[in-house]
Amino acid sequence: MNEPNPPENNAPQYAPIPGDSGSGFSPYQEELGSLKHSGPGIASFVIAMVALAGYIISFIVAGTLIQPVLNEGDVLKGETSGAFLFLGLSIIALGALNIIGVVTGIIGLALRRRRKVFGIIGTIINGLILILFLMLILVVLFHAGSL
Repeated sequence: MNEPNPPENNAPQYAPIPGDSGSGFSPYQEELGSLKHSGPGIASFVIAMVALAGYIISFIVAGTLIQPVLNEGDVLKGETSGAFLFLGLSIIALGALNIIGVVTGIIGLALRRRRKVFGIIGTIINGLILILFLMLILVVLFHAGSL
């Protein structure tokens, strides 16, 4: 009948962090493993992959459309407007998709208590594609004499 009392554990559950107000609890009580990925971050990453695949497919399709109209001397005939129209419209549409990807990536980075890995990767890939696209436009305008 005389059961010994279990020893009391006086150790705090959460170790205080330096600079804390002395409450004994860290501000990040959730573990990193329990955080979910941000939805907009995943969307930004998927948009970046779809845009990359779209650019590759667009250039392949435009190349196959232009190939039959080349003469033996690699001089274009007059029937190439459809291929260039397709390539131009697809690049404009994919550029708009990249802008949407950058915006959703930034939204994914702004969410609290979410992992930011996909948001960072998606924002970087979409941003790099947009920068390359703008540099391509600047090079073309520079060589055309417009700048």
